[in-house]
Amino acid sequence: MRNVTNQIEDPSICVVLMSKGQRIEGKLAELLNPVDPKTFHQYRLPANTDVELHYHDVDEYWWFVSGHPRVTVRSVSGVTRQFELGPGDMVACVRGTEHTLWADHELVYYQYTSVPEGGERGGHLVR
Repeated sequence: MRNVTNQIEDPSICVVLMSKGQRIEGKLAELLNPVDPKTFHQYRLPANTDVELHYHDVDEYWWFVSGHPRVTVRSVSGVTRQFELGPGDMVACVRGTEHTLWADHELVYYQYTSVPEGGERGGHLVR
């Protein structure tokens, strides 16, 4: 597994405002591994659900369909950024970058991950 998290100084690189015409490109595109189509699914997060700040050994994507989540991303160096997102926006969270989300209403989004390279741990990992 290629360690790239030390290359992320500002975790806002993981937030893609697709609703405003942004696309995954540049440094973010270089850091992400290919998407694993087997993991693609729609997810519904109930209102006021606490999701712990966590990371994964694979890249994780959230592509919002409805709702307005408050998303927090944090680099391994501790730089933390918070965003208010909406339908059409995406979080392309590079493996090792901590992230969480919250809303006072139900969120609907597509969630998927990158193809494992080998040796990745599953589930939510915390520092």
